[in-house]
Amino acid sequence: MKDESDLALARRLAIEAGKILAEHRKNNPVPDDVTKRKEYGQVADRLSHNFLMDSLAKARPNDLVLSEEGTDPTARLNSTRCWIIDPLDGTFYFANNRNDFAVQIALWEKDCPQSANISAAAVSMPIQDTIYDTSKVITASKSHEIPRLLVSGSRPPLEMPKLTAIFDEVFGGVEIKSVGSVGAKVVQILEGNADLYVHTTGFYEWDVAAPLAIAIAGGLAVCDVKGNPLVLNKENVQVENVIICRPELLKVVLQAVA
Repeated sequence: MKDESDLALARRLAIEAGKILAEHRKNNPVPDDVTKRKEYGQVADRLSHNFLMDSLAKARPNDLVLSEEGTDPTARLNSTRCWIIDPLDGTFYFANNRNDFAVQIALWEKDCPQSANISAAAVSMPIQDTIYDTSKVITASKSHEIPRLLVSGSRPPLEMPKLTAIFDEVFGGVEIKSVGSVGAKVVQILEGNADLYVHTTGFYEWDVAAPLAIAIAGGLAVCDVKGNPLVLNKENVQVENVIICRPELLKVVLQAVA
């Protein structure tokens, strides 16, 4: 689209890729045979990836793209612009007929002053037909009386016992919820359904690039377990850990994971 801004492009592509995923699941129901679900999810991942790669090649032919489903373009390390995308974050959840998956699109720019150098980002939740982007600055409301902690069902933080103990001591307890995609977790916090997310068992840049940007735009605190900002577009695309939470909880969370 002519003269389309980077943010408008990220938003549009996240929505359109989400529609592809929702339509795929509508027309191809999740297999009853659980052994076929991994392949089912991979097909959907590839559909979204191909659409996004083709669309970005047309709209931004000079930009590089780091995608979970693609080959790492090592030239990105010397580039000024690189899109970091996850065509389907939460493939397992998509393939098991859950709705907590997302499409995540972020633009890393070398000279961007924003955290992690992300200048524009969008996260779409296809089944809910919702979209969050970095233009929607939402003031994070005060946390719940008993904080609600989001974790990955398959990989909860290693510090869970200490987290639980400290939250019991300070707040009188903690409510633990399992939610799929990182983007889905951030949306849950922004919508007032949770208060913090802690992940310390490792993932990748595409898992967190867009979610961290919309979290910061929404007034949330985002850092690693030492309290440092995350750095993206690195040679090693692994991200060891992340904390995303309402600002008033950060001090206690850092104490728990130190």
